[in-house]
Amino acid sequence: MKNKTTAKYKIVPEVSGNRYYFFCDISGALVCITKPYKAKSPEKELLLAWEFEGKEHFNKCHKCGNWVTNVMYNADVLECVNCAPWEAKPNFCKFCGEAVTGDEDICLSCGQHLRYQGSDLSA
Repeated sequence: MKNKTTAKYKIVPEVSGNRYYFFCDISGALVCITKPYKAKSPEKELLLAWEFEGKEHFNKCHKCGNWVTNVMYNADVLECVNCAPWEAKPNFCKFCGEAVTGDEDICLSCGQHLRYQGSDLSA
């Protein structure tokens, strides 16, 4: 997993400080524009902008470390859609062929996970 502190960003200087534009790591969509910040170091300034305004608009992928918007986040497995694409509910178990009649995530016939291509759902 990458150890990324913030999402992608752009700094826009202003008279009263630097304004930060934070973008989704996958889609590139602009998600948050902060108020101007001034700090003793550029690193401290970035962390202030991120902690007080940026971070609340993002989800961090537990697999690759990307910071993404809700639409690019698979909350079922706490991963971005690049790591865990959404899957349609299966009609049949891919392991035993039994029909899936409800919203279960485990096949009632053979006990195998029906979704997320066998990834560890407990992680």
